[in-house]
Amino acid sequence: MNGEGRDNQGTDSWRRVRFDVLEQIDKLPSLNTVIHEFLALSQQEYFTAADFEAVISKDQALVARVLKVANSGLYGRSRSVPSIAEAVVLIGLDNLKRIVYAVSTEGLTKRELKHYDFHGDGGFWMHSMAVGLTARLFAEAAPQAALRGEEAFVAGLLHDVAKLIIDDFLPGDVRGPVDLQAETAAVGLNHAELAEYMLKQWNLPPTITDAVRHHHDQPGTGTGNEGGILLGLAEDVCDLWGVGREPAVDLSRETPVEPFMPAMELIGLEEAQWDDLVWDIRQQLAGVEDLYHLSK
Repeated sequence: MNGEGRDNQGTDSWRRVRFDVLEQIDKLPSLNTVIHEFLALSQQEYFTAADFEAVISKDQALVARVLKVANSGLYGRSRSVPSIAEAVVLIGLDNLKRIVYAVSTEGLTKRELKHYDFHGDGGFWMHSMAVGLTARLFAEAAPQAALRGEEAFVAGLLHDVAKLIIDDFLPGDVRGPVDLQAETAAVGLNHAELAEYMLKQWNLPPTITDAVRHHHDQPGTGTGNEGGILLGLAEDVCDLWGVGREPAVDLSRETPVEPFMPAMELIGLEEAQWDDLVWDIRQQLAGVEDLYHLSK
C-alpha cells in the first residue's frame, strides 16, 4: 500500500492489516461500473429515465436480469415488460434502481458467511439491501443530511462488505455476533475501517466512504460523522426487525421512537416524522426476501 493510501485512510492503522487480507480484497468481484454511473446521474440537477436506460443497456446480461425481475409477480403487472424504457414507466424509476443495485452487487453480497449471525438463505444480502433502502428513506426525509438518497442507498448496501474478507480470518467455527475487537484481532482493522479502505480502492465518493467508516459511531460521543450516524440508524432499525438475521422477518414489531431520537436529531429528523418513516420503511422492506430469490 503506498503513501497515498495511507493519507486517504487518515490514520496509520492501515499498517496493522495483514498482507494476506489485502490479497483477499483483490480477489473479490469488482464493483459494477453501473453503480458509479447511477451515482453520477443522481448528482445531476436534471435527468430522465432515458439516461438510466442508456447506462443499463451497456450490459446486456444486466438488462436480461432486470427484465426478469420486472416481469415477475413481485410488481403485480398485468402485461409483460419488454424493455428497460417500459420497465421505468411500469414499475417506476426507484424500483428499477433497486433492482439494478441488487443485481450489480450480488457478486459481493450473495454469499453465506461462516461466522457472522446472518441466516443461511441470503441473510447477508437481505441485511445489506434493507439497510440501503432504509438509509435512502432517512436521507430523503432529511434535506440537510450528509448523504443524498442514492449515496445513502449505496453506502447501506456496502456498509458490511469487509465482513466478506474478515469472515475468512476469524478463528473457530462459532457463528453469532462478532464484535469490532474480535475483527481487529483477526485482521488488524474492524469491518468499518477495512470497508473504508475497500470502497476507496473502488473510487466511491468520500461521502460514502466516510459514512461506512463511521457507521458504528454513537450519537452523543462528539465524534460521530453525520453520514455514519444515518447509516447506523438505518442498521439499528433493520436489526430491530431481524432483517437478514432471523429466517422469519417480523416487520410488525413495535418501533418506539425514543431509542432512535439522539441519532434522528443529529441528522435533522424530527420526532413527528417517525411514524410516517416507519410506515414507508416497512413498505420498502416487505419485498426484500422476494427480490433476493428473483434476482438469482
